Amino acid sequence: MKRTTFFRLSGLSTFAVGSAYLLACGGDPNALTGGPGTGANPDDPNAAPGALECSAKPEGRAYILFDGSRLEGKRTNENVGVNRARVKPFGVLKGEYQRVLGLVPPSLGASASSFDEPPPRWFAEAEQSGVSLNAAFSLSFEGCSAYAKTRADMAEAPTSVTASAVCTSLMRKAWSKTPSVAEVDACVMLATTKLASEPDPQRQWSYVCASVLSSSPFLTF
Repeated sequence: MKRTTFFRLSGLSTFAVGSAYLLACGGDPNALTGGPGTGANPDDPNAAPGALECSAKPEGRAYILFDGSRLEGKRTNENVGVNRARVKPFGVLKGEYQRVLGLVPPSLGASASSFDEPPPRWFAEAEQSGVSLNAAFSLSFEGCSAYAKTRADMAEAPTSVTASAVCTSLMRKAWSKTPSVAEVDACVMLATTKLASEPDPQRQWSYVCASVLSSSPFLTF
């Protein structure tokens, strides 16, 4: 009797494992991960990922140790915004450029190899390199050049007044924080002094814009 019960349970277990395998491996392989990137839209897998912004407080999870204490009990709470040094993965750059510029650089789709984008359904922590930083500036300049053509105020060479306004607005939007006075002053100096020899005003503004979008506050979160 026991042996019969054993075989029945084994058969049931085999059926459960087989069913789980079929559910996991059948159909769209991206169904388990939600697609590449962190902002995939389950209703439209081809939609651009959203910006990396928290919309809800994450739910914590407790882990009880053998002695009854909690694993997280001795952890020190950090202030908001302290740990912000992680490099944004390539998969979210499309959404980030769209958020700041209202457009996506045309060359972005062919630039995955420059950012060491992992294969589908694989994860690798994004890291910066000389190749990725060079690609980031090139893409930013390409996008900013198209952006400058849509702005009437960028048809004229930057002045201290216009550069201060554009730098402050662009930094605030790209970095999701208010820039310091020193950061704005450095941006104004770039626009009015270091780029003064550039004869094309739109290229001047494009360099200023690209410097903001290739900076660490934009490329990390």
